[in-house]
Amino acid sequence: MRLFGRRDRRKQDASPSERTERLSRWRKGLNRTKASFSGFLQFIATGEVELGEEYYSELHDALVLADLGAALAEKTVSWLRTSASEQGVSSASAARKLLEQRLAEMLATQDAKPLVADDRLSVILFAGVNGTGKTTMLAKIAQLLQDENFSVVAAAADTFRAAAVEQLSIWGERVGFPVITGAQGADPASIVYNTVEHALAHGKHAVLIDTAGRMQTKAALMDELSKIGRAARKVVEKRGEDPGEKLHEVNLLVLDATTGQNAISQAKLFSEAISLHGLVLNKIDGTAKGGVIFPVVATAHVPVMFLGVGEDIGDIVEFDPRSFATQLLTLDSV
Repeated sequence: MRLFGRRDRRKQDASPSERTERLSRWRKGLNRTKASFSGFLQFIATGEVELGEEYYSELHDALVLADLGAALAEKTVSWLRTSASEQGVSSASAARKLLEQRLAEMLATQDAKPLVADDRLSVILFAGVNGTGKTTMLAKIAQLLQDENFSVVAAAADTFRAAAVEQLSIWGERVGFPVITGAQGADPASIVYNTVEHALAHGKHAVLIDTAGRMQTKAALMDELSKIGRAARKVVEKRGEDPGEKLHEVNLLVLDATTGQNAISQAKLFSEAISLHGLVLNKIDGTAKGGVIFPVVATAHVPVMFLGVGEDIGDIVEFDPRSFATQLLTLDSV
């Protein structure tokens, strides 16, 4: 997955300590969800297990416990039955490889749009309902971008809650990025307009937009978020330039993994209201229901870009479908 344009700013090869830290974050994030698979993994690790009804029943139960949902769990088990038969697979270890491949494919819906571009101002909007951790996730991604030598500025466009503006400002001071604010109740689009003006005037690489998280009707949600998008483009048009050439727009939906199946309805609402480019599954370390990522991706039809795996600023993982599937089906640290 390419998240940072040409990635010419990034180290091409991670050091052993960086690879160990990355693996540790994956394990931390998925430890509780892996517990949903513990019975199944212990079952197939006890010896050579036949691919019979007991095997598929154990697998089905594990998938349901992880919150894939009954329909998707049944569909996955049915696929594995057919594939194992067609490919002459008879051992549990070989079937697990097939399952790992299938789970990764279910999450690899398409290539993620780069989070930032090298030649344009990137405008990254964080959408989602209250309580998903949008503001904290914005700060984590701001830190991640700054670590890669991208300069950022944030727009405190959740003007309906003073606490939201205060929280973002505190994060800005801690992480070291400017935050553009306005009066409480001000038009969010005006805050975004001022922030984009600031970014262009100061040569910033990215604008990160914190939005209100009220659950609204689809029409109201679409209207508010569309106004924010238009505000960014108006700044460029005022300068006599083409927004399509000067702006790189990315809309992210932040979901709380601990809400389980509610995350699916949120993904449906937002994907119908705005053009989404990526998902961020937050608080996955706090739930055994991390398998909800599968129906969420199937609903939104966009890739997961990041996982939130803790409260600290560094507790964020760039999402990789293969790593997710591998960790989910690995017995160690269950």
